[in-house]
Amino acid sequence: MELTIEMRARPGKVQELYQTLQALLPTIRSEKCARDCRVYQDVEDENVFFLVMNWEKKAGLEHYLQTGGGSALLGAVDLLSSTARVRLGKDSPWEGIESLKRMRGG
Repeated sequence: MELTIEMRARPGKVQELYQTLQALLPTIRSEKCARDCRVYQDVEDENVFFLVMNWEKKAGLEHYLQTGGGSALLGAVDLLSSTARVRLGKDSPWEGIESLKRMRGG
């Protein structure tokens, strides 16, 4: 299962968002069901980042979202991005970040 989170950094927070996402990569990758996790920056708009995670199964993602790392990720999105949207699966429609918060139970 692929999860993509697209984030637009708040004004003046581009570097902080990038560094925070980079810092989260090792904890995401260490999760039992995590296959891969990468951060990409839009080449045409340096304020836009994509966090792409691949999970063996949805339950692994749901578990991660309930950990401290999941809390840190959602907190960083709230604090450092002006807009964010998510897509679960390559062919799914984009949704608001609230869909991840619902998966987390919050």
